[in-house]
Amino acid sequence: MYSVLLVDDEAIELETMVQYVPWEQAGIRVAGTARNGKEAVGKLTELKPDIIITDVRMPIMDGLEFGRRAKQIDKSVKLIYLSGHNEFQYIKSALNIEAAGYVLKPIDMEELLALLEKVKRKCDEEQLAGQGGGWLLEKLLLRIVREPLAERRLEWIRQWESRADGFTAHQPFGAAYITFEQPAFPHGMKAAVEALREAGDGVAGTEFEGYTGAELAYDAAETARAVLKPRLDASIVLETGVNTLFVMFQGKPQQWETAYWELLREELSQATGGHAELTIGLSGPYKGFQLLKEAYEASRRCNDEKLYRQAGTVISPGTAASATQSDMNAELAFASLIAAIQSANAERTGQALDDWFTGMRQERTERNYAVRASIQLLTALEQHFTALMAGSARDHLLADHWKELSSLPTIAHFHAYTLRFCGELLKAASERDLDRNQSVADQITKLIADRYHLPITVEDIAKEVYLSPNYVRSIFKEKTGETILDYLTRIRMGHASKLLKDRSLKVREIAHKVGYENVSYFCSVFQRHKGSTPNEYRKMHL
Repeated sequence: MYSVLLVDDEAIELETMVQYVPWEQAGIRVAGTARNGKEAVGKLTELKPDIIITDVRMPIMDGLEFGRRAKQIDKSVKLIYLSGHNEFQYIKSALNIEAAGYVLKPIDMEELLALLEKVKRKCDEEQLAGQGGGWLLEKLLLRIVREPLAERRLEWIRQWESRADGFTAHQPFGAAYITFEQPAFPHGMKAAVEALREAGDGVAGTEFEGYTGAELAYDAAETARAVLKPRLDASIVLETGVNTLFVMFQGKPQQWETAYWELLREELSQATGGHAELTIGLSGPYKGFQLLKEAYEASRRCNDEKLYRQAGTVISPGTAASATQSDMNAELAFASLIAAIQSANAERTGQALDDWFTGMRQERTERNYAVRASIQLLTALEQHFTALMAGSARDHLLADHWKELSSLPTIAHFHAYTLRFCGELLKAASERDLDRNQSVADQITKLIADRYHLPITVEDIAKEVYLSPNYVRSIFKEKTGETILDYLTRIRMGHASKLLKDRSLKVREIAHKVGYENVSYFCSVFQRHKGSTPNEYRKMHL
C-alpha cells in the first residue's frame, strides 16, 4: 500500500481527512499528519511518504515552500495541493513545482479519490520501470485485479503473460482470497457472557477488550509464500489490503479441493501464530489469463460468505446460498434487551443478543441490511437509555456505530460489538444504581438524625423514600455495613450517653428523649451497648 502524509493547519480539516477518506479502499495508508510545513519537513525523512496532500495556505511555512523542500528531499514524492476557490494564483504556483494535482476546498470525495488513483498509477509506472523479476510480476497482477477499464487491463495482462515464468497459458488456473481476522470472541461465548455479568456488577469485563479491529502484527504474506510454494506447481501471493492476501495458482486437480486448502489453512494458521481466524475463498478453474480479474472476483465473493460463519474456514464456489435483502424486525429483540438490561440480568441480555444474531445468520441477511439492523437496535437502546449517556460512559456509548460496524468482517463481530455496547450499558446502569443507593442511604441517615427521638420504624422510613421495606433494608446494609435497627440504636445510645451527663434528667426522661417508651427495655439495650446500666454509666462519667 502506498503511504500518504496529510498537512493542514486546521485541526477539523485534518481530522476529517484522516477519518472519513476511505484510505484502505483506495489502497493507501496514512503515514502521519502535520499542522504546518515546518512540522511536515521534520517528518519526511522518518515517514518517507509516497504521496503528500497539503494545504496551500498555512502559518510558519506554507504549502508551496514545503512542497519545494519536499521535492529536494525526495524527488519521487507526489504532491497534491488543497486550496480555496479564491487562491488561483497559489494553484498556478503549485503546478510549477511538479504538483501531481490539486483539489478545491471543501473537498469533493469523488474528485479526491479519482486524483489519488491517477497518482497511484504514476507511482506504479515509475516503480515498474525500475524493477524486474518476481516483484514486477506481483505488481502487474495487482494492477490487473484492480484495473476497472477492460482495455487497460488487457495491456497489463499482456505484460504479465510475457513475464509469467512457471505459468502455462493452456492450463487452468485458480484463485484464493485469504483474510486474517481477530476472533469476535477471543475466549469463547461463555467468557463473553461472564464479562457481561461482571460489567453489570460494575466491573470492566476483559472480554470486551478483545476485538479492537487493529491490524494483525505479522508478515502473513511471507509466511503464505513459504507454506504454499512447495505445494503448488506455480503461485503468486499478493498483499491486496489490510490482512488480506490474494493467491493465483496452477496445479494438479486435487489442488482445487476444499480439503486440500483446509490443510493449508491450518498450517498457515499455525505458522502465523494461531492468533487470527483465517478464511479462504476459492474460485473454480479458469482458462485464459484474460479471466484473471474474474477469478479474483469469484474468490473474493466466496470469502465474503464468511459474513455468516462464526470462525475461519475454506469456502468454495457453489456452497453459498442467496442473501436476504430485507429489514429484520427488531421489536422483539429490543423489548427483550430492554427488560434484561433494566433488570441487570447479564444472562438474559446475552441470550437475547444470541437469538437475534443467530436469526440474522440463519436468515442470511445481506450485509448492508445486517449493518442497518444492528445500528437500529443500538440506536433504539441509546434512545431508551438516554439517562445513562453521561459521565464516564459517554465516550463508550455514543460511538459512530455505522463507521465501526461497516469495518467489521462478520455477523459474529457485529454480535461481539453489540454485546460490548450492552455491557457498557449494564455497567453504566450499575454505577448509576450504586450512586442512587448511596443517596437513599444518605436520606435514611438524615431521617434517623432528625427523628431518632420518635418511635420510628423501617416501614416509616420506607414510605419516606418511596421504596419497599425489604429493599430499604438491603440498600442500607450494602452502603453502611449495618442494619437500620443497629444504626438507629447506636445513634440513640450515643445521645443517651450525652444526656446522662446532665444530673437534672432522670433515666425515664432520657429514655423518652431518645425514642423509648419502655424504660426497662431502654436500660437493657443501653447495658448491652455500653456494658453498664444507665445509672452505673452516670456514676463513672460524672
